[in-house]
Amino acid sequence: MIVEQTPAVLAIIQDKKKFLFVKRNSKNRFEPAKWGFIGEAIKFKEDIIDALKRGIKEETNLTLKEWKLFNAYSFYFESQDKVRHAVVIAYICRCSGKVKLNFESEDYGWFSLEESEKLDLIEGNRIILSDLKKFFNNS
Repeated sequence: MIVEQTPAVLAIIQDKKKFLFVKRNSKNRFEPAKWGFIGEAIKFKEDIIDALKRGIKEETNLTLKEWKLFNAYSFYFESQDKVRHAVVIAYICRCSGKVKLNFESEDYGWFSLEESEKLDLIEGNRIILSDLKKFFNNS
């Protein structure tokens, strides 16, 4: 079994009271066909915000305009041949442009935090969603 540790960024893209969720491609080796936020591994020597911009652009064709650090997480994923430990830095983001998905996702939607609870979410994104609800209910 291959074991890897990956630093990553997560884009919680917000437009008013709605958030962008994408549905992973059904052929994804980690939690296929599940809904979640945009995530991107940080390349060796890559600036964190550059990774955030790149991930958003590659996966949605949106352009990052504003960002605010939200939280950091540690998640574990398993597939048939790989275990991944992801250290994830999450940002609340504002973007411009029209969503155009790449091959990594098969659908998208803008959902309120309450609506998104009904989605078949990536397991780690349920924790983030819970934190977001607490954050927005207290602000």
